[in-house]
Amino acid sequence: MAYLPIEDFGNPKAFTAYASDAIVAGEYVFASGADNVVNVSGAASYAASDIKVSADASGAQVVGMAVATAASGAKLAVQTQGLVVSPANSTVTASFPVWVDGSNAVANAGSATMASGYLGNTVGRALTSAASGGYCIVNLNL
Repeated sequence: MAYLPIEDFGNPKAFTAYASDAIVAGEYVFASGADNVVNVSGAASYAASDIKVSADASGAQVVGMAVATAASGAKLAVQTQGLVVSPANSTVTASFPVWVDGSNAVANAGSATMASGYLGNTVGRALTSAASGGYCIVNLNL
């Protein structure tokens, strides 16, 4: 699949995480880490390995898009802002806010295709239009 981050505006908005399962570059991911790994010492207790992500995020779960392919347990960067190429699931209209389904595709926020089970926060705004099964450019903003 050719849906990948394409622009970060020269100031990458990404964080480091570890893959809980195999993740393909361009998949939308969600946090799946362990509980209670950060303690009262705050920043001193933080380790990048505390943040685990899994593929196929949907709805309000999305925390970003995987920048590279990673095997289970491997470190990877997760882009949270910038331009990405994304497949469309239903009609996507340029300038409309979009949200993600569980198949790593976007649709216009509020579309009937995703009204059941995928309601949640928008992940950004479409910069190009696409028909279902096509591709669009999304300005990711998480």
